[in-house]
Amino acid sequence: MTMNLDLVGHRSEPSERGWIARDCSLYALSVGAGFDQLAFVGERAAGHPQRVYPSFVCSGGRVDRPSRDDGAGMMRFGDYQIHQLVHGEQELRIHGDIGPVGSVVSTSVVVGIYDKGSGAVVHSEGEAVDAATGEPLFTVGSKLFIMAEGGFGGDPGPRSPAWEVGDAPPDATVDWPTLPVQSLLYRHGGNDPNLIHYDPTVAHAAGFDAPILMGLNTYGFACRALVETVCGGDPQALGSMAGRFAAPGYNGDVLTAQIWHPRGRDEDVLFRVVSQRGTTLLDKGRATLR
Repeated sequence: MTMNLDLVGHRSEPSERGWIARDCSLYALSVGAGFDQLAFVGERAAGHPQRVYPSFVCSGGRVDRPSRDDGAGMMRFGDYQIHQLVHGEQELRIHGDIGPVGSVVSTSVVVGIYDKGSGAVVHSEGEAVDAATGEPLFTVGSKLFIMAEGGFGGDPGPRSPAWEVGDAPPDATVDWPTLPVQSLLYRHGGNDPNLIHYDPTVAHAAGFDAPILMGLNTYGFACRALVETVCGGDPQALGSMAGRFAAPGYNGDVLTAQIWHPRGRDEDVLFRVVSQRGTTLLDKGRATLR
């Protein structure tokens, strides 16, 4: 397949999308929140004004994924099969307070299409402003890896920044036993229709033993862990978070978020998510506080 490099720099038409409190509650449940996080899952619980995990806007808000009919639609990049497409990296930068009810106007741009040899990487960013005020609310960035579609002689893309924790133990850890039906729940809480997460035939065609967890599900769990630890329970204290999806997890896995707060860098956080199998699922995580 020849990658459609002409799409680099393409910006979509603005689109308005919104969410309600129930969407945020369902999302919080799908990233492991429960009665201990009642403010996130119980939109009408007495004495608990609703709060929102910022990572909600990467999935539940659906503002960073143009439709296939859009000029930047993913299928426009080529005629690859759906099982070749995996989520490589995700970034979120928060500019304002994300509430349980909201409406944004968003545009997306194709930042680059990179040649990684074994596959191609499509880097896109979506910018969202409050629909009522026009004030910037958040920016989301994603890198999609298309297996077996590299080798076209293109730009390999920028190098990732250094990430090193050495032998230092984590400053905080958060465990999450996922459900046997976790990807079925997140399919609705995170609005992810990719068949690789719930159709065994598609998952096997991609070389997996069973349907795999969504990368954004793991990312959302990492966000919840950051909010509970370094943010002191306040989601508005999180300024940004980014990470690379290193390996798939499976329904029923126990995930552990490992979090470091580097000395002398009060606003910077490093993190990763590992499973009980000894596998790193989300790697080279970076977050900032605001």
